[in-house]
Amino acid sequence: MDTIRTTTELDSLETTPERLIPQGGIAITFLGGVGEFGKNLMLLESEAGVVAIDCGQAFPDDLLFGVDSVIPEATYLESVADRLLGYVFTHGHLDHIGALPYLLPKAPAPLYGTRLTMGFINSRLQEYKDLPDVARHKIKAGKSFTLGDFRIEPFAVSHSVPDAIGLAIHTPAGLLLHSGDYKLDKKPIDGRKTELKKIRRYGKEGIKFFLGDSTNAEIPGRSKSESIIGKVLQEAFSSTNGRIIVTTFASHIHRIQQIVNACDAVGRSLVLSGRSVRQNTRIARELGYLEIPDRLLVPEKKVDQLPASRSALLVSGSQGEPLSALSRIVSGDHRHIKIEPGDLVIFSAKKIPGNEVAIGRLIDRIFLQGGEVLYEGLDDVHVSGHAYADEITEVLDAAQPEFLIPIHGEHRQLFAHRRLATRHGFPEDKIIVPHLGGRLLAQGDDVWWDAPVPAGRVLVDGKGVGDIGPIVLHDRKTMADDGILVIIVAISKQTGEVLREVELVTRGLVYVDDSEDFLAEVAERVHELIEEASPEAREDEELLGDWLRRKTRRFIQKKLERRPLVVPVIYEL
Repeated sequence: MDTIRTTTELDSLETTPERLIPQGGIAITFLGGVGEFGKNLMLLESEAGVVAIDCGQAFPDDLLFGVDSVIPEATYLESVADRLLGYVFTHGHLDHIGALPYLLPKAPAPLYGTRLTMGFINSRLQEYKDLPDVARHKIKAGKSFTLGDFRIEPFAVSHSVPDAIGLAIHTPAGLLLHSGDYKLDKKPIDGRKTELKKIRRYGKEGIKFFLGDSTNAEIPGRSKSESIIGKVLQEAFSSTNGRIIVTTFASHIHRIQQIVNACDAVGRSLVLSGRSVRQNTRIARELGYLEIPDRLLVPEKKVDQLPASRSALLVSGSQGEPLSALSRIVSGDHRHIKIEPGDLVIFSAKKIPGNEVAIGRLIDRIFLQGGEVLYEGLDDVHVSGHAYADEITEVLDAAQPEFLIPIHGEHRQLFAHRRLATRHGFPEDKIIVPHLGGRLLAQGDDVWWDAPVPAGRVLVDGKGVGDIGPIVLHDRKTMADDGILVIIVAISKQTGEVLREVELVTRGLVYVDDSEDFLAEVAERVHELIEEASPEAREDEELLGDWLRRKTRRFIQKKLERRPLVVPVIYEL
């Protein structure tokens, strides 16, 4: 069998707007979820059409100042929109469904997901206006459906959200098995185990490509069962005299069920705080995935009426989000809830990379206000929903694919998955580590990389999508590091002379009340710079603004060794 080729044999692909599909073959295009956490989006293409698997967002790190979320670059998705047969979702986490409201208008197509996944999707789409009206189909493990050339058989997997699935996809080039996010939990909360026997059966049939979750490929051994969390929570709930405040991912319905069970076991009432917590809890209850007796629930506004020893609160904000319920509680901005001495706050969630600092600050502030905190690393208050190394090799043994394609992880996790597989005896030349924008072609026995397609990230900030670029981020970083100085100047349109005293407005550069002499010196220097400017600059507002920006910033750098963002505002009178 041929080894994987790294160059395309179809030279015309670089120039044709519509990428060619090998006759009787397929293309697998990676638009997200490889070399990064989140933003999961993969396209499976044949001559009959295109299927999108997942459509997720990523969470901004601490270098993306003010950005709300990150979604996949959609240029290539838009180019195949007329051939798009549908979006198929493996589960309902935001890193798999969160980008849909932004990409659906660009490439409308029917949606396919399990009951709970579709419940989360429907709720999310309701928040956005002017979305295309597309068909929405509920699918279930064990019941196959067909999109174009692809016969898709969902199979059950155990994960940190109910109703998660993997996908066995029969394609013109052979069977492709997509693991979704999974673990081999022997005692799952809902009894729904990853269908290892079914994976083994697919393996006997012959799997061409196995796309496997790499999130925890670096971690040896096996992940702990979600069921152990219930015992830890119940012990904490019964041994604490004060209030219990628990924060976890709002979509972690299994964890929420265990919080409910702990409340019921020790006689504590439950208060829900945070929009995402209330919304996802409502959806899961309505669909039968979460059982909460009505007698346990108490409205937020009545929290003060509950004895501390008989109350528990489930709140949003496990990642330290500034506007979340927990952040508002800790800062004293919540309408009904504040941290009180004796409160126990439990962070029952993994720290998403990039959020460690925000979470650490939140924990420190809780301690300073007299609360106690339990968090991952200090106690077993969280277990992962992703397979560890031994589970990954067990699934690989069951699948016995011809090619292994590690997905869902940063580069180090993808290569750790490859290293793990080779140490386990899997042929190294049959492991394909994908890259963002990579487009893998398969036809018969041949597998090769096509030229890459446009791929990357688009930043979402408020209602703006894609309007935040490197320059804006650089300006935001500059303001965060060194502050901002606004120069307000009125000049004569006829003579170019300064007509009024230069005004300066500064934030984050110096404390104004203690820096009058320095600011007067800056204002004087601005006046001099206008006089020193060339005749062309004094006649052109844009040229003059650029001159003032550069020279004033350099003057401040010499004086203070700071480089603030300088914004000249010039009025011609």
